[in-house]
Amino acid sequence: MTGKYTGWVSGILLLIMLLSGCRAGVHSETVIIPDDGETEQASQSSSSFQVKAIYRLPDHYTNDGYWLGWTSADSLAGAFKTAGTTESFNLIRLTSPYEQGENIKAVSDKTQLELSPDGKYTAEISSSNTVTSLKVVSLKNGEETEIASFGSGGLQYLQDISWSGNSRFLSYLVLNASDSGKSSIYLYDLQTNTTKQYLLRDIEQGDTLLSINVADDGRGVLFTLFEADRPGKTVLMSGRMTDPDIKIMYTRETVEEQNTWISNDQFAFLGPDGTLYEYDQRNSELSVILENVAAYKLSDDKKIIAYSPQGEDAVYVGKMQGRNVVYREPVYHGMMPSDMFWSTDHTKLLLQGASSYANPFTGQYDSSRGPSFIIELE
Repeated sequence: MTGKYTGWVSGILLLIMLLSGCRAGVHSETVIIPDDGETEQASQSSSSFQVKAIYRLPDHYTNDGYWLGWTSADSLAGAFKTAGTTESFNLIRLTSPYEQGENIKAVSDKTQLELSPDGKYTAEISSSNTVTSLKVVSLKNGEETEIASFGSGGLQYLQDISWSGNSRFLSYLVLNASDSGKSSIYLYDLQTNTTKQYLLRDIEQGDTLLSINVADDGRGVLFTLFEADRPGKTVLMSGRMTDPDIKIMYTRETVEEQNTWISNDQFAFLGPDGTLYEYDQRNSELSVILENVAAYKLSDDKKIIAYSPQGEDAVYVGKMQGRNVVYREPVYHGMMPSDMFWSTDHTKLLLQGASSYANPFTGQYDSSRGPSFIIELE
C-alpha cells in the first residue's frame, strides 16, 4: 500500500514539473476576430482618405449662379441664371453622374436662398416694392410656409437667415435702422411651428451685424459683426438666448463668418492669423485644432474636416479625433476653395475654386469663383 502511494505521489510530482516546463514557454495573446472573419490588422493607410473619383461639373453650373449644397448623398441643389434673361434664376437639382440638372422652379434674382443641412427645405427671402417676406419651402412637395413679412420703407430690415445644424431651427436677423438696441433675432422652430423673438441689447449703436449661427438646442448663438470702435476688424460673439434677450458670453476677433457649432456648448472658429480654434463654454477653455488654415468645412456629424492651408492651392481632408486632426491627406491640388459642402453621407465633397489671390467665402452671388468639382472618397 505504501509503495503504491509513493508511486502515485511521484507520478503527480512528475506531471506538475512537466506542465510547469510547458507553461514557461507559452505566451498569452488575445486575438480579436472581426465580423467578416478576417484577422489581418488594418494598416494606417486604411484609415486615411483615398480619392475614388473626381467629377468636374458643367461650366454653366458654375459661372452664372451658386450652389446651395446637397439634398441627398448624391444630389446637389443650386440656383443658376435662366438662359436669355437677367432677372430670373432656376432652382435646379443635379444628380449623379452630375451632367444634366433638373429644374425645380424659377426664382427671382432678388431672392435669397438657404438650404437646410438635411437638404429637405429652402429658406427664401423675397422682396417686392411693398413687402419683404420669409418662407420655408419643402423640396419634396413644394409646400410653402410663410414665416414673416415686413413692409418696405419701414425701419426694420430682414438681413440674414441661417439654419441650425440639425435643420430644426431657422434664425433670422431683424435690424432696426434707428436704434440697434431694438434689433432682434427671431427663431422659428419647424417642429412646433412657432417663432420666438430675442432682443440684441448688447449690440452697440454703429455696430454692423454680419451673420448669426444658432446651435442645435436653439439656445446658443454665434454672431459675427463689425464693431464701430474697431474698424476693419471682424468680431465673433457667442451668447445664450434667455427670454426676452440674449446674454453675450464670449468675444474674440475672427475671420469673416467661418464658425461652426461642434456641440451645444462647443464651437470652432477661424482666427485672423489662420489658427482654427475650439472654444468650450462650459469651462472657458480655448484649444487649437489646426494652424495656418485659410478655409475649412466640418461634416455635419463633426467627424471629418476639409480645409485649405494658407499659401497652398490645395484641399486636405482629415478625421477629427477630439481636438486633433488625424490621417490628413490632400484630396485636390490646384485650387483655393471659395465654397465647400459635404454630402449628407459625408463621402463626397463639393468644391468651388477661386484664384489664389481671392478671399475665401466671398459670398454666394460671386460668379467668378472658378470651376466646381465633386471629390468622391473611398
